Amino acid sequence: MKGIEAVRAYQEEIIESIPSTIIVLDRGLMILYANRNYYLKSGKKERDVVGQRLDRVFSPMLIEKTRIDEKIRLAFNTCTPFSGGQLRYPGGLFFFYKIHPLKESDMSVRRVMLLMEDITELTRLEEELRDSYVKLENAYSELKEEDETKSYFISTASHELRTPLTVISSYLEMFEDGMLGELNENQYDKLAVMRSQTDHMIRLVEDILDTSRLESRKFKIQKQSIELEDIAKSAIDEMSRLADLKEHSMSLKLSKKPPQIMGDEQRIRQVFSNLITNAVKYTPNKGRIEVEIKDEKRYLLVSISDTGIGIPEKEHKKVFDKFYTVGGKSLTRESERMGLGLTIAKGIVEAHGGKIWVKSEGEGKGSTFYFTLPKGD
Repeated sequence: MKGIEAVRAYQEEIIESIPSTIIVLDRGLMILYANRNYYLKSGKKERDVVGQRLDRVFSPMLIEKTRIDEKIRLAFNTCTPFSGGQLRYPGGLFFFYKIHPLKESDMSVRRVMLLMEDITELTRLEEELRDSYVKLENAYSELKEEDETKSYFISTASHELRTPLTVISSYLEMFEDGMLGELNENQYDKLAVMRSQTDHMIRLVEDILDTSRLESRKFKIQKQSIELEDIAKSAIDEMSRLADLKEHSMSLKLSKKPPQIMGDEQRIRQVFSNLITNAVKYTPNKGRIEVEIKDEKRYLLVSISDTGIGIPEKEHKKVFDKFYTVGGKSLTRESERMGLGLTIAKGIVEAHGGKIWVKSEGEGKGSTFYFTLPKGD
């Protein structure tokens, strides 16, 4: 008997040590037992709890709000546990509770156990997290609105700039064609500088407009049957003057004549132009640039390789970001552009259902840009 009593005392000590609140009630909702943790949490004395009905120990408002008395009766009648609910005590205390029927040896239920966990701190953290989320969402909405305003301003300003630039370009063309009188050699030289700078400004404006269209998802492509080989050759020819100045060798490699595909000729030409321009500008003198078109099963694969400055592997995905700088070297300063060429190329390729990426073994070891264009519509 002493052994049984020792085991029972040991079990009672374990129950008393549990940090959760345990209350046992009978069918009349009379409290038969409450563990030590309940008294610590509530500040009540055992004589004021054991032998008392639930509604004399728990506040009537709490019982009415949670209907915990009905849930306890339901657990008695159905012999089914209640999976859980929340109690809120005065003073900002929160408890999560469960109700478990205690079956006798004959499987009848004469008592239920009310198990309560203090979740005050967890609830506080959840509320703080919820408040932080609302603040973050509001901040995001404000930033989005500011970004949309900025994008609208840039787009509008770019449109407004394009009109006078077009007029200036038209008058320059008239001067070049001699329609406004004969020019001497010195005037032609000055006119060439004006033409170069005007064309540069027009390219900058077009870059900004294209980027704005991509961001607002207003970027449209006009598909038709195109010859990728012809577009590549044309782009190489356009860049030959700049390549010759740096004594670059440029070549186009074809394993076989690629089939026609559906695409926007002007936009695909823009991709070739942007990628080849970068290759020429970032390859030291007497470098090599190779354009290759491969006919794969479901798409055409284009690669543009150079022997240029290379790109660190950790920055491969960043090169397509707006205003990207490689290793601290500004693309804007080096290329006299705004660092939007690769961003636009990516948008055009993806608008055609293709992919674009770069590979480079590192700085000083050259780079290869790849992009794919699907064969189907």
